[in-house]
Amino acid sequence: MADLSTQNCCAIGQRVATALLRTGGGTTACLQMPPSTGDSSNAGQLGLDAPGFLSLPLAPVVFRKARVAMQDGQLPKYELLISADAVAAQVTGQNLSSAQALFSMASGVVVAGKLFLIEAISASETQGEAYLYRLLLQEACGEWPE
Repeated sequence: MADLSTQNCCAIGQRVATALLRTGGGTTACLQMPPSTGDSSNAGQLGLDAPGFLSLPLAPVVFRKARVAMQDGQLPKYELLISADAVAAQVTGQNLSSAQALFSMASGVVVAGKLFLIEAISASETQGEAYLYRLLLQEACGEWPE
């Protein structure tokens, strides 16, 4: 009989989640982040130049339809499962304090050229460490320019 209360955290959950997302048809999604600095040109200050977005790749991810639209005009919901390793790499790269800060700054997510809006975020954890993030998405109108 083993005493599980004294186990050290070893990130096994993160490695397993990453492997499962890769084997489950893992793809790449891009978080759309606002630019860190404003446009200081005259046209940018007047709002004539559309601001560019920083595209942060996240991989591996699995994208699937979460809910079918039951009424006319209602958009379907989608689910994006993201490896915690990919999120941690972007949090470190952007010098942010947490994954929550990263997702709260994001303007949306682009998957296969389509823009989706983030409706909800949840994390699956083991021993206090996140191993998988789940984003509930809704399709935005229109295509995202690549």
